[in-house]
Amino acid sequence: MKCDIIIPIWNQLAFTKDCLEHIVKNTRYPYRLILVDNASDKDTREYLGKFASDNPDKATLIRNEHNAGYIKAINQGFKVSDASYVCMMNNDTLPAPGWLERMVEFAESHTDVGLINPQCGGHDGASVDPHAATLERYKGEYMEMNQCQGFCMLVKRELIDKIGVLDESYGVGGYDDTDYSIRAHKAGYRSVSIRDSYVYHRIHGSFDEAGNREEVVKRNRDIYYKKWGKHLRIGVLFSLDTLDALKIARLAEYIYGLAREWSWVHIWINSALGKDAIRSSIDDAVRAKNLAPHQNIRIDYFNLPRLLFDLTISGKLVERMRKRMRDKRFDAIVFFDGYAGHLTEMTTKLLKSCVMKIASPKAGSICKAPLKVPYDWFERGRIAAIGIKEARDGR
Repeated sequence: MKCDIIIPIWNQLAFTKDCLEHIVKNTRYPYRLILVDNASDKDTREYLGKFASDNPDKATLIRNEHNAGYIKAINQGFKVSDASYVCMMNNDTLPAPGWLERMVEFAESHTDVGLINPQCGGHDGASVDPHAATLERYKGEYMEMNQCQGFCMLVKRELIDKIGVLDESYGVGGYDDTDYSIRAHKAGYRSVSIRDSYVYHRIHGSFDEAGNREEVVKRNRDIYYKKWGKHLRIGVLFSLDTLDALKIARLAEYIYGLAREWSWVHIWINSALGKDAIRSSIDDAVRAKNLAPHQNIRIDYFNLPRLLFDLTISGKLVERMRKRMRDKRFDAIVFFDGYAGHLTEMTTKLLKSCVMKIASPKAGSICKAPLKVPYDWFERGRIAAIGIKEARDGR
C-alpha cells in the first residue's frame, strides 16, 4: 500500500521548498507526491519542474494554465490518484518525522475512522523534529471531532469511493473540509485528530494569498448552511449528590450520542463533590465505553444553591441572545436524569428553544424528538439530536 499526497501550489516558493524538503526527509511510508501547479510565478514553476524531474518515482506534476483554486486542484489530484490512502496537504506545512506512518497505522487499526488530522501547532519556532519526538508517548491517543481540517487530512480510499471528491461550489476553499467531513459522517465514518503525529501549519499562510478571506468564508458558510443547516448547540443540566457511577455513565453516553450528531454540547454540572472527583469519574465512564475526548463537548462545574444555579444558567441562555452571540444561541436545553430547573425551563421556552426532560426510558419532550427511545443512552442521545434538528429546521 502507499499514500498519494496532493499539494496544490500557487507561488510561495519558500514555503513550498520547505514543505517538500520536509516530506522527503521525514516520510518513510511509501508515497507519491501529486503536485498541482496553479499557474505559479516563474521561479516556482521552474523549481517544481526540476523537483519532478529529479524525483520521477516520487512526484507527478500537474500544470494549470490559470489558478484553479485549492478545491479544483485537490480534485485534479484525486482523479489521478490510485493509492489506498490520499493526503490533502497545504504547501505551507512542515511535516515532522513519522507524521504519515502514524496516521496510516491509526487508520488501519480503526475501521470506522475515515478522516485523520495530525497535531499542527506547539513547537514554538524550533525545529519540528524534536517537538514531534515528545509526542511519541501519546501513541494511540486521539480526539474525536465532527470535522477534520484540510491543511493535512488523510483520507481512506474506501471513503473516497463512497462519497467522491470535494464539492467545487465552495470556490477557492473554505468549508470544503467541513462539507467533506459531514459527508464522511453520513457514510458512517468518524473524523479524528491523533496525538502522536505532527505537521506544523502556518495558519492561513496559503489562504490569505487568495483574496479577501472574510468574504470567502462568509460566502462559503452560507453555502454550507443552505446545504446542511447550522450545527446544533445543546445545553445539558445535571445535578449530582453522590458519585453515582451508573448515573455518570448514563450522562457520558448520552452527551457522546448528542456530539456524534454534529452538536456542540455544553454540560453544566452542579455538585458539592468537587470538580476533580467528578471529572475523574466521567473520564472513567468514557474509557469504559472505549470513547475518546470529543472536541465538541464542554463541561462547566458549579457548586451553588439550586436556585442560584438555576438563575446562573438562565442568565447564560439570555446572554446568547445578544446580537454578537446570536449565532451561538442554544437550540435545546436538556434537563438530565430528573433535574428540575423551573426558571431555566421557563427561560428556554421564552427563547423558543427546545426543552427536553430525560429522567427515564419513557422520557419525552416538547420537541418532535421521538418519545419511544431505546434504553441505550448513547443511541438516545443520537436520536434526541436528530429530533431537535428536525424540529428546529421545520422538517
